[in-house]
Amino acid sequence: MRAQALIPALLLLIASATQAADGMRVCLNWAPGADHAAFYAARQQGTFAAADLAVELIPGGGSGDAIEKLVRGECEVAIADLGAVIAARAKSADVVAVMALMAASPLAFYSVDGRPLVGVADLAGRRIAADPKELARRLWPRLAKLHGVDPAAVTWVDLPNNAKVEALAKGDADVAANTFYHHHAEFEAAFGDRLRVLRWRDLGVDPYGNVLVARAGAETPGLARFVPIVQRTTAACAVDAAPCLEALLLANPFLDASREAAKWRAVRPLLAPPSLVGTTLGAFDATRLAAGIPNAASITPGLRPEDAVTARHLDPSILVP
Repeated sequence: MRAQALIPALLLLIASATQAADGMRVCLNWAPGADHAAFYAARQQGTFAAADLAVELIPGGGSGDAIEKLVRGECEVAIADLGAVIAARAKSADVVAVMALMAASPLAFYSVDGRPLVGVADLAGRRIAADPKELARRLWPRLAKLHGVDPAAVTWVDLPNNAKVEALAKGDADVAANTFYHHHAEFEAAFGDRLRVLRWRDLGVDPYGNVLVARAGAETPGLARFVPIVQRTTAACAVDAAPCLEALLLANPFLDASREAAKWRAVRPLLAPPSLVGTTLGAFDATRLAAGIPNAASITPGLRPEDAVTARHLDPSILVP
């Protein structure tokens, strides 16, 4: 009789043990890299599993690609540039940023020691290598006017990202614009101590970079558990990167350890900016939300940048270390 009485309890335990975890497919904005280390660390260390989350990390082909996959239901969350999220909402995509992964901007200008940059005024008369569509070039008029420089005082040299280092080395350009954090490692490797960097985040134009995106109109199971884990693990990685980079390399053995370490040095100040120490990690500041939009007047009427973000799933007790 006692054995029979135990059967319902045993069945309940078996059902609980075999109940499927909430699936959380993450559409990355690009191939795996140092900026994704926290996701790989939380998965490798079992933090996601302990929260009953089954996380899959899916490489992508840019912010637009990640958002499109999210909208089509191919993933539960995506990583994308905040500007791409705002643009997608302008096209009626039902998406919202739930965490600022890069709370500081990677935008920068590079030169070498023979042509140093001390301030924005030094750019006047210079030839700047940049892709015509990249954010640094489209936001240049705002930065220039902020510092009293005529936006037309520079000459743009149309070049893709993979040609900028060579152009700077050969003198085909005086300055190179950079929009993506990981290219910093390439300039650093090429020029070493000769490299001179002018960071936009120190110059008054500091748009948010990559953010974590979810569907706005549908409740995503597990999202309320997922976001704080990403916050907490990012904070831990900012303090000690070694286990996080180890997890990234373990899952992606084709990556070069020294290159990812160099990329981490570039991205760490963006994930946990020194200027934001002690504030909620991943939170959004309403006054900065429009900073990455080249022309604020072009924002769709009735669609405010602040509508593209939410703090609903953030744990306010997890702070920038």
